[in-house]
Amino acid sequence: MNGMRQIPQQTWIGVVRNAVQRWRQRERWTLEAVADQIVAHYYESGADGVWLVEFQRTAPGRDPMRALKTNSERIARWLDDQTKDSSLLPVNMLPVVLGALPMDLRLACVTEMMGPLGFDVAIAKPGIPDATHAALVAAAAKEAGEAVAAFSLLADGMSQPVLMRAKVELEEGRAALCDAINHVDGLLTETRNETRFRG
Repeated sequence: MNGMRQIPQQTWIGVVRNAVQRWRQRERWTLEAVADQIVAHYYESGADGVWLVEFQRTAPGRDPMRALKTNSERIARWLDDQTKDSSLLPVNMLPVVLGALPMDLRLACVTEMMGPLGFDVAIAKPGIPDATHAALVAAAAKEAGEAVAAFSLLADGMSQPVLMRAKVELEEGRAALCDAINHVDGLLTETRNETRFRG
């Protein structure tokens, strides 16, 4: 870290609200469509088993647009900390909203939230269990190539979206190369064991 303390520019809710807005604009979705994705992630992630929220759900014979509208209004109220200071995004819903976001926006959010606290954020990428050499070569070549391409765009501009895209691609490239290193480490261990048994 460079020793300079980062000063937060906005609230965590503001950071999340801006990411949700960027997501909505990028996909050209309505607020209802974004809210539907967040609600779907709430149930898919199992958050409803930990913390119950009464979201409207579509059911046969019910108006699906009414459920979408009700849920979107609720989420919009949670994300509005500019005109009010009550009924804000519950902390238990923060992982749900972040989890629903596309990875680049999720990374940008968490980086902006955690940076002032002195944390650097990276994408955790699970390894490829029992991957073949060919699969690892393909993944490393693909991810490293995308990382280099994204990094090269930094010469053309340093906007936050370009920087975040480069960070995501570089993290994915690093993860693919780590998978390859882990594979080689495993092969080295096997080779050492075979040598011991022969000797």
